Amino acid sequence: MAELNIEQWPIEKLVPYARNPRKNDDAVPRMAGLIREFGFKVPVVARSDGTVVDGHLRLKAASYLGMPQVPVILADEWTEAQVKAFRIAVNKSAEWADWDDELLKLEVDDLKDLGFDLDLIGFDDLELMEKTEDLEPDGFDTEEFKEFEKNEDEFLAKKRLIIVYSDEEEMFVRKMLCLQPEEGINVVYEASELARRAEEHASAGQDRA
Repeated sequence: MAELNIEQWPIEKLVPYARNPRKNDDAVPRMAGLIREFGFKVPVVARSDGTVVDGHLRLKAASYLGMPQVPVILADEWTEAQVKAFRIAVNKSAEWADWDDELLKLEVDDLKDLGFDLDLIGFDDLELMEKTEDLEPDGFDTEEFKEFEKNEDEFLAKKRLIIVYSDEEEMFVRKMLCLQPEEGINVVYEASELARRAEEHASAGQDRA
């Protein structure tokens, strides 16, 4: 395996690949935030002629920040086919793995306790809520979804599990089922409704403060 030599190159010496299939302009400010926080720790991969193999987004972010130079690793030993394949594979590889939501929640909770800016970790607010908050009603076991998949209507009837999208829909469902206010009903709110309720709760807390 060839030894990795990291060089510092002026940004203007690097040439973005004209047919780069990744659309990343909207992600530049977010990547710039990462570089501002952590520094430019992942070098650009390029050929000796300056053609970028990997690192287009990082390069754009560095330019956005006004950085005069960036670290570069050369890949001159690769064939043209390997260069093209690597460009695709290195971006696609991020999709190969799944998140362990329980472990992710532990890490995010630690970051919250440490006062770290969660905007820097790459999740938007709703996505982070869906992965780290308890979105299920009390007493509802996720394992029961196996039973749900076998016979959806029977399961919903037995568990009185109603999926709604707003308070108004819950009121409508109660009316249709002739339920009294004190009668139990398992309600699962759609994620966007949960986000809205969380925002209202936060606003109410600020008002009380």
